[in-house]
Amino acid sequence: MKRESANSVNFTFALNLPQVLHQLLAPQLAFPSFLQSYADLPDPAFDKEIVKAVTALGAKAYFTLPSGAKVNIKKWQLPDTQLLRQSFKVSLLLLNMPPSPASHLDPVNVLAQAQAKTPISRVVQMQLPTALYPIEVSLPNDKFWLTEQIPMAIVELP
Repeated sequence: MKRESANSVNFTFALNLPQVLHQLLAPQLAFPSFLQSYADLPDPAFDKEIVKAVTALGAKAYFTLPSGAKVNIKKWQLPDTQLLRQSFKVSLLLLNMPPSPASHLDPVNVLAQAQAKTPISRVVQMQLPTALYPIEVSLPNDKFWLTEQIPMAIVELP
């Protein structure tokens, strides 16, 4: 989280996107089946699914100001389609390799933004989609985890 202006906060999430997208789009499928079926989708269908995922992220990501105003976290920016497809294919390959410390998918940055009508100095409650959990929130003066057991936090913005 980083303040962009008095009324705006930018977010940078370092995510394992195949796992997050699996939870958002098809949690009922086994992870390998999800990876294979989504990696093979035609471009228009794949793009439509990514739009659904971005909509789901935005629908459940918000924070509340001390005034009680709810500020949605919007403008989610995922990497381009080619990079997403590539991450699905690499994840499939990694699933078929023997486990080792070197066999992992590097996190991918996903950006988002929240814009309030009034200045943001304190966040009384912050909530993110459970597909992102567990997630470490890093601020210049604080770090904490949000999990399914601890889904919200109070945040002071410098």
